[in-house]
Amino acid sequence: MKKLPVTLRVAVISWAVVALALLGFGIASWGNSRLLAGGSRSGLIALALLLALLAVGVGYGAWRLLRGQLAGRAWLTTMGLIGGVPLVLRGPRLGILGATLLIGVVLLWLPPSLAYFKEQARAARAARQAERRRVKGLPRR
Repeated sequence: MKKLPVTLRVAVISWAVVALALLGFGIASWGNSRLLAGGSRSGLIALALLLALLAVGVGYGAWRLLRGQLAGRAWLTTMGLIGGVPLVLRGPRLGILGATLLIGVVLLWLPPSLAYFKEQARAARAARQAERRRVKGLPRR
């Protein structure tokens, strides 16, 4: 296995920090629900679960990226764009987290990262084309 380029190593660290931050926010939300004296705690508990799930998803993508898998880049790009763009547009407080997500996405698509994944992308494209050819060759019902 080839060594990860610097851009991908920085991206792995960045995404791992984001995963830890999400987990920390989830733990804080759960802790705040325990401190709530009256009223419904379900909203804070649901937020804690959502943040924990997001942390696991981002951590999983960072782990796959650390292993040099193309699917990790695709997963983190999706998570970063879906989460980052709305957060940047929300304002300065949430914009910092959104900008961090978007910077992580940019790191995944810089030229050294593209060169690293080039061979995997070619193999994946060839597999998709072979599958299309195989499906087209089947008789129609």
